[in-house]
Amino acid sequence: MDHREPFTVADVLKRPIFLTSRVAAGKRGLSRPVRWVHVLEDTQSASFVNGQELILTTGMGLNGQDALALQFVQQLTERGVSGLCIELVRHFTQVPKSVIQFADTHGFPIIVFEQEVRFIDITQDIHAYLIHRHHHQLVSLEEMSRRFLQLTLRPQGILQILRLLYEETGCCVWLKDHFDTDLTYPPEVTPATFQKQQEIVQPILALDMQVGELHLAHDGNFAEFHHFILDRAATAIAQELLRRISLEERQLRQVQKWIDELLSRGRAQVPSALSSALHQGNPCALAAIAPVSTDTDMLEESIHLQWIRQAFPAFYREGIHAWIAPQEHGWAMVLTDLQGRPPHTFTSAIQKGFDRLFAQMNGRATWCSNPFRIGISQGFYQLQQAPQAWSQAMLALKVHKRPGMDLFFSQTDSSSHSSYSLTCYDDLHTWQLFLQMDPATLQNYISDQLGPLLDYDRQNGTELIRTLEAFFACGQSKQHTAKTLFIHRQTLYYRLEQITNLLGKRWEEPPRRLALDTALAAHRFLEIHQQPYPRSAPQKIPGEG
Repeated sequence: MDHREPFTVADVLKRPIFLTSRVAAGKRGLSRPVRWVHVLEDTQSASFVNGQELILTTGMGLNGQDALALQFVQQLTERGVSGLCIELVRHFTQVPKSVIQFADTHGFPIIVFEQEVRFIDITQDIHAYLIHRHHHQLVSLEEMSRRFLQLTLRPQGILQILRLLYEETGCCVWLKDHFDTDLTYPPEVTPATFQKQQEIVQPILALDMQVGELHLAHDGNFAEFHHFILDRAATAIAQELLRRISLEERQLRQVQKWIDELLSRGRAQVPSALSSALHQGNPCALAAIAPVSTDTDMLEESIHLQWIRQAFPAFYREGIHAWIAPQEHGWAMVLTDLQGRPPHTFTSAIQKGFDRLFAQMNGRATWCSNPFRIGISQGFYQLQQAPQAWSQAMLALKVHKRPGMDLFFSQTDSSSHSSYSLTCYDDLHTWQLFLQMDPATLQNYISDQLGPLLDYDRQNGTELIRTLEAFFACGQSKQHTAKTLFIHRQTLYYRLEQITNLLGKRWEEPPRRLALDTALAAHRFLEIHQQPYPRSAPQKIPGEG
């Protein structure tokens, strides 16, 4: 009894009670698996079978009608029945040619008995065999479960589980988990093999979330045993991955603690790699990361862990050591240069690191179904400067809440991926100065320079401020400005005339233009900077109660 392979129609024919039978049609389908035997005389009951049954009939319900017999066989084929046994004695003495032709075409086995046979003997024999086989499977699977769990306690336990699974099934095995592990057994087998053969896939679940999947490839038919043993192996692997997750969560709690202290107080028990880099005079920077959408699924525990797994290798290849921890609406990332580069070169390497990170994340729909915003601080060389750098990163992050902000500062964005947008604090220009000023002083300056335009827009629902912004951003080119605002040139001329009436003549000359340009930037700065943004207060760590 080989419970590793399915019990097929061909195996049924080897039973002693089938020695007097013959295959009348559909020999190509003898490899169809059989899970049960059922007697069916009423042709209208064909819709009640579940599939993979071997049907026994005397043909009593067919009444010798060829068309009815063909319809009956067609229904059984559609329902996934494994084969049909007909007793050609009383009610049906010959299989119609149309039925034989259909069965041969569809590989549907038709087995005939040309002498009387007791169906009760057939069902008892096959059912007893199947029950005994199933019991033997359960005993074997319990033993396999024990061996799988023992392997999780050994070095390279997961690889040994895959090897044992291969030895027991003879099928190629592929593990793809959310730790970016791609393991196959035998080792020379590639994932492409699984696209060329039949395969079954078993999700690996831990903490009510899917952490991977286990694939089994086979060049034949799968038996129930394959599904059962794959489930046992996946359960054992899930326990091993759960231990990894627990270890990651403990490490995350430690990183979370010192990053929170660093961002809020400018001092912490930082890792040796960070303190060593600062001691050597290498720059550090902070990155604020947040999904554009507020969808809470983007911030679930599994996504936190996936970010951490991906971030370190992506940046390390660019000569940067990265630490990441969740914040209220996203993540905070501490980045340390390992190569002693100048600040502008370090910033360029950070951008390449994010390119690499999101390139790795592409194809994982859960991660990148929603784009991200990223703000990068200036480089700093002392821990005490970290809170200020965090404020810089958060301001750069907030800029992406409004479209069209490129009218006020140049944006360095080397990203070739639409899944994220990045803004550096160094690219904010005059906004850096505004951060050092009293908001009331800025507001007074804005009112002095732009008050008439702001009042007019507020009272009349016009867009003179927006028009002036675009006019300056386009180098005072009227044609370019009209295209940017998607308005007719005559409309632009009318708006510029209104601006002249409100601001007075000579507002386009360099000294006045500089004052207005600065006031426009200050106006947008206050709009953005006065909006609330994520705090650096300690957050709940995944896995904590």
